[in-house]
Amino acid sequence: MGIHFSEFSPLKHFIYILFLLPLIQAQPELEIQNKEHMPLHTKLLWGDNGFFRQLNFGPKTRKDELKLRVKMLQNHQKLALVSLGLLAYQSSLGYQMKEGDYSLRKNHRQFSKITWGAYMTSASLSYFAPPAQKYDNRLSSMKIHRWLSYVHFAGMMAVPFLGKNIVTSDNYDEALALHQNVATITFASMSLSAILTFLPY
Repeated sequence: MGIHFSEFSPLKHFIYILFLLPLIQAQPELEIQNKEHMPLHTKLLWGDNGFFRQLNFGPKTRKDELKLRVKMLQNHQKLALVSLGLLAYQSSLGYQMKEGDYSLRKNHRQFSKITWGAYMTSASLSYFAPPAQKYDNRLSSMKIHRWLSYVHFAGMMAVPFLGKNIVTSDNYDEALALHQNVATITFASMSLSAILTFLPY
């Protein structure tokens, strides 16, 4: 007498459930949790109606999005440390020029372009990265890191114009002081921001 597989249909269904359960559970775990706490720039780019979503741009799955995010943020961190080192060197050149060594003016101008380019590339990797897996409203080192990024981003946008203003300004000392003060605030906020990335909370 032959044995029909249908006699084992409960076992068959049980095996299917065991096989599919991890796949069913994995997808919700990858979904963005607490979207309402997502940073504004991330919402504008990667929200449900974000710019990249409208263009159908980027990875096709959340798993691939998260992989891309990790790579972008790792490169962001490396370039940010390079930018911080370049900015420190720029500050050193600036203080030497203030003391009267104007032979460094050419180097200061050239390194300002390299520093600005490295910084903006690093910032782009962070701002354009796909959304994280989870967001919350609690205070954390990474949230303070993000707040500080607005400060040093504004500073990096302003410093080149303030540098050019020194040459054209009617009040050299005042223009120089403003340039140095903004550069100092920018460097300090970048330094603190870098330290925060190494904290566990």
